[in-house]
Amino acid sequence: MVRWMAEPTEPKKRRRRGLKFYLLAALAMTVSTVLVAEIALRIWDPLRLPLEDMRGFYQLDGEGRIETTPGWQGEQFVEGRGVPVHMNALGLRGPEISARVAGEKRVLVLGDSYIWGQGVTDDATVPARLQEQLRAAGHKVTVGNAGMFGAGPREWGYTLTRFREAFEPDVVVAVLYVGNDVQNTLMDPLSVVDGWLMASGTAELRESWRFRLRVWSRLWNTFEKLVAKKRIDQLVIEKLAQERPNIPYRIDEGVFLDRDPSKDDQEPFLRSIEGKLDATFAELETAAAGIPTIVVLLPAYRVVVEDYGKLLTEYGLDAKLHERGRGHDRLQRMLAARGFEVVDLMARFVTAEDRRQLFLQRDWHFSDLGCRRVAGWLLPLVEEHLK
Repeated sequence: MVRWMAEPTEPKKRRRRGLKFYLLAALAMTVSTVLVAEIALRIWDPLRLPLEDMRGFYQLDGEGRIETTPGWQGEQFVEGRGVPVHMNALGLRGPEISARVAGEKRVLVLGDSYIWGQGVTDDATVPARLQEQLRAAGHKVTVGNAGMFGAGPREWGYTLTRFREAFEPDVVVAVLYVGNDVQNTLMDPLSVVDGWLMASGTAELRESWRFRLRVWSRLWNTFEKLVAKKRIDQLVIEKLAQERPNIPYRIDEGVFLDRDPSKDDQEPFLRSIEGKLDATFAELETAAAGIPTIVVLLPAYRVVVEDYGKLLTEYGLDAKLHERGRGHDRLQRMLAARGFEVVDLMARFVTAEDRRQLFLQRDWHFSDLGCRRVAGWLLPLVEEHLK
C-alpha cells in the first residue's frame, strides 16, 4: 500500500525538478546573454556610458551657479576616442600658471565648448593656439582658457569675476557662438546634480528609473534608442519644453535672428530674446570694467557649411524675411551699444574653401586645424591690445 501511494508522487517530483532546472537554465541563459550583449556593446562602441565621462567636472559656487572644478582630470569621449582633459588649480583648462613675471601680459578667453576645446587636447584649443602664436610673434603672454562646455553669455559675467583677481587679465576675449549659446541664454541656469551637469527643471529626470538605467546600462540605452527612438538629450529637451512651453526649440543654429529687423513688431519673441541677451552683456560690461574686452561672433556650424535656403526651409522660416548675417548685425549693434569691440568671423568662415575641415566630422566642434585657424584670425586683434 505504501509503495502504491508513493509511485505517482515520484514522477511529479521529477517533473518539478525538471521544471526548476529548465527555469534556472533559462534564467542563467538570459542573464548570460544580457551580460555578453552589454560587454559586446561596450567593446563595439568604446564610448563611456551616457554622461559618464565628464562627471564631477562642474561644481556649484556659493550662489548656486556652475563653475569648473579646479584640478579636475579625466577624459572626454568624442567621435569614439578619449581626449585627455586637465584643469589647473585655478579652474582653467591647461597646465598650471606660474607667478606673473615682469613684462608679462595676460589674456582671458571666455566661451562655450568651441573655446573650451571639445574634441581636442589641452594644447590644441583655441586659447592654447592663440598663446602659441602670440609667443611666436615675440609677446611675453599667458592666455587662460575659461571656456565651459554647455555654457554661454549667461555665464560670462560671474566667470570673469571669478578669475579676475587670481588671473589678472590685461585683455578679455569673449566668444559668442551664434547658435545654441543664444538658446542657452533663454533657459534657466544650469545646475549640478550628484556630479552631473543638468539643465534646471530637469533634475527629476535623474531620479527616474529609466534615466538611471540608461546611464548605467549600454544595452538598455541602446534598447531605448531603438524602441523609443529618443536619446537622453532628447528626454532633457522634452522636459524643458514642458517647463518652458513658450520657448521654440528649433532655434539651436540661431537663424531666427536673421529675420528682417523692420518686421520685429510681428515677432515679439525677438524682443524678449534681445532683452535677455542684453542683460547678460550688461553683466559682462560690469565684470570687465577697466579691462579691454573683445566680443567675437562665431557663426553656427550649419549656417556656414550647409545651404542657407534649405536650412531656412528645415526650420520653417520664411526665406523672404531672413538673410544670412542679419542676426550677427543685430548682435553687433547690441554689443557696440555696451561699448564692446566686436569682431564678426562670419565672412572668414563662409569664404574659407576648406571650412568643412575646420570642424570635426560628426561632432561639429573645431578640429585641430579649426582651432589653429580661429587663433590666427584673433591674433592681430589681441596684439593691438598688448602693445
